[in-house]
Amino acid sequence: MNVLHKRRFRRSPIPGLCVARVFPVLLTLGLLAPAALAQEDHEGPAIAFDEQLTLHDLAQAARERHPDRGVLDARQRRASAEDDYSGRWFPESSLLRGYHLSDRAFDDVGLYEDEIAVSLPLWMPGERKSRSNLAEALSSSTVSGEAEFNWRVSSELREALWKLVAARRQWELAGEQEANLAKVLEQAVIFEEAGEISKGDRLAVLQELATWKAETMSLEAQYQDAARTFRALTGAGSLPADFTEELSTMEKIREDHPALQMARDQMQELSAAVDAMRQGNNYRPSLQLFWRGQRPDQASSQLDSVGIGFEVPLGRSPSRGPEIALVNEALAQAEAHYLRQQRELGLQLHEAEHTLHTTELQLANSYELINAAEERRGLDQLALELGEISVQEWLRRLSGYKTIQRTHELLLLQKGAAIAAYNQAVGETL
Repeated sequence: MNVLHKRRFRRSPIPGLCVARVFPVLLTLGLLAPAALAQEDHEGPAIAFDEQLTLHDLAQAARERHPDRGVLDARQRRASAEDDYSGRWFPESSLLRGYHLSDRAFDDVGLYEDEIAVSLPLWMPGERKSRSNLAEALSSSTVSGEAEFNWRVSSELREALWKLVAARRQWELAGEQEANLAKVLEQAVIFEEAGEISKGDRLAVLQELATWKAETMSLEAQYQDAARTFRALTGAGSLPADFTEELSTMEKIREDHPALQMARDQMQELSAAVDAMRQGNNYRPSLQLFWRGQRPDQASSQLDSVGIGFEVPLGRSPSRGPEIALVNEALAQAEAHYLRQQRELGLQLHEAEHTLHTTELQLANSYELINAAEERRGLDQLALELGEISVQEWLRRLSGYKTIQRTHELLLLQKGAAIAAYNQAVGETL
């Protein structure tokens, strides 16, 4: 006969003695058990850990499937098109014009005239140089835009990853506690039948189990939501085994921060666009080459002539004024965006520093708290065995201990998330 059956037929002189010896063992096992201890009616973790996977691999996968990926490719094509345009000899396609005149339909004296003209559009003074500057600005903003995109996707990945990790761990802890209490309830039923504990003690365990079941179901839903968000972002079904980051050595927002660099390049791009708009015109100079064949009448010989001509606009088109004003408005918005970005990054860094510092202080306090809770748990177990406290009171204190332990584990994860947030603020890209 095993130990449990022996205890079933042997009364303890102190109420609650047998169950007091069983409960801590089961609960301690639960702390070391994996998520497989969760109840069978709960769905297992959909996201596993992969030793071969790295944070960089995840970030690369997220970038490849990100909706903004196509925007970067289109911007690269725009920069290439602007560069090709600024390198052209003629800003517009050439124009071929011709006509034939004859008096056959009226007087029919043999008068006719033919003309062919080629018109070659020319750059406005300073226009080609301004378009070349715009092409260079676009090329620079394309590079900084790629860096800013990578940094921005890193932010989304960090947020989704740490939300998933925290949700997973909370669910696992709740599932482990639920599994432990389910086993304790089985023992409580046996002890109640043997008369070792009262019905109230067994109901107290049942109530505690029902509470943890509700908690586990709620945390499972949060975990599944976080897992769906993570998969939608990365397309991955696993997490890196090592998902923590080293704290960056940078202590302030530098000028080469991806977001600031992108904002500055956007200002330069729009400034170059304003200059190109001013140097251009709706009508541009053109060089015209003519050939004309003419015969006044049947008795006259044919006269051929060639010529050259110019067409120069008198001033710039007034319609360019509103267009220039529109680009100037966009430039002013880009300047405002740069200032806002600078301020927001400073605030983000300050918040990250504050969160990291606060988390470290909380962890230091949590270590003291959990050490005290461990010692008190031993005293509570002894008090239960001596009959000084009831099973209900012991369960209440044990629940408090589990809460402290759970908070400590989540603080460890919170520190990792705080380090990731700090690295994100100073411009570190995964």
